[in-house]
Amino acid sequence: MAQYTLPPISSLASLSTDERAEVLSHLFEPCDALNTLVVSQLGSTTFTTYSDLISHVQNELLRLKGSSSSSDTEWLLKILSAHPRLGAKKVDSAHSRNEQASLGGPTEAAELERLNNEYEERFPGTHIILSLL
Repeated sequence: MAQYTLPPISSLASLSTDERAEVLSHLFEPCDALNTLVVSQLGSTTFTTYSDLISHVQNELLRLKGSSSSSDTEWLLKILSAHPRLGAKKVDSAHSRNEQASLGGPTEAAELERLNNEYEERFPGTHIILSLL
């Protein structure tokens, strides 16, 4: 499998919808809800760096978080739930596979499992620590 290389940020607006979705899938987790929220914006907004694009996505997530609409809350949870459990064995994105591969061993994996379970008991329906927000 060939390693994916992000296209130049200056070309983002000219990419097809599928290509912009692929960029998002490599920067974040593959997520149809995130694509629906952001992909069209990537075709009409100019970003000078990928850090700017990531900040833009973060602002969109914060906007959803700050909304009083239950549908915005549901949308945000769909996006956040696309992230795999910390320490998960099966993950979709290459970035997450690399993250998960850097675990320190069985002791750290067991601690992450315990923390994931504790988090999911406290906040049913999600499985990600909302540190991004």
